[in-house]
Amino acid sequence: MGMPLHSIIRRHTMLALFAHTLGYSYWILLAILLAGGLVQVPDQGFSEAFHWIAFYLPPIALLAVISGQIDLLYAISRGQQINIQARMYDFIHWFMLVALNIGIWMFGGVTIWWFLLQLPLLAIIAWQIGIAFHRHLRLSYPEWVAGVGAGCFALLLGIGTAAIRYADSSTFGWGWILETITATVATLIVLRWILLDISTIRTTLQGSNTGYPRAFFLKGVFGNSLILVFWFHVMLEGGISNQLWWLKNIGLTFNVLVGNALYLAYWLLYEYYRSKSGKSKQPVTPD
Repeated sequence: MGMPLHSIIRRHTMLALFAHTLGYSYWILLAILLAGGLVQVPDQGFSEAFHWIAFYLPPIALLAVISGQIDLLYAISRGQQINIQARMYDFIHWFMLVALNIGIWMFGGVTIWWFLLQLPLLAIIAWQIGIAFHRHLRLSYPEWVAGVGAGCFALLLGIGTAAIRYADSSTFGWGWILETITATVATLIVLRWILLDISTIRTTLQGSNTGYPRAFFLKGVFGNSLILVFWFHVMLEGGISNQLWWLKNIGLTFNVLVGNALYLAYWLLYEYYRSKSGKSKQPVTPD
């Protein structure tokens, strides 16, 4: 028996309200962060203020990504078409980054919130996959168990990776090797799901049932640009001309620079196929 109509409407309304609220949250937090940094300029100088702001940018960037993923979730819940295989690869990509970011946090390189916010992000992507399979918003008990289990495993994986990095903190030690491989593989997975998504976008934009709202791409580009600023802050701290520092952060550098280039191409291809289709009709988003 299907879910009653009033329950479906209520769940869609709650999801839309949550997405709408989250859509404002990262802008508000960014404004507060920038204001806090500007206050420090007279006493600490511009350089210190910049590093202070950049240190807290990743969680704000992740909120923007989460907001975009909820836009995609909302479109899927309304029966619009996406590439489910791409969502699975995206889940694996973020799953691997959990291990990378918890290690960076243990060395004081980033706030813990960059790691913690990836757990609800994983849950949202898993929710997208579940809805795409079952076409309902309500999660079944096995789906809850699988989601909680995946979150716990991601947490343990992150702690384990961080422990190895902490135990062997040398530049070319086992921790560095694991961290670099994780970042590189995760970035290559991004290429895989982008190619899958573009294949679906090229097809669905010729019709009217595409599940890819424009806001999903714009929020992703915005979030990635903040991570790029954070990466610049990291490289400045160790010396932008220090070759050893570049080697030490080769995994992060590859993930950020190549990942940004891939996502920018992803968005531009979406805009290209969107304009080529000649259709102004876009998926309904909750914002």
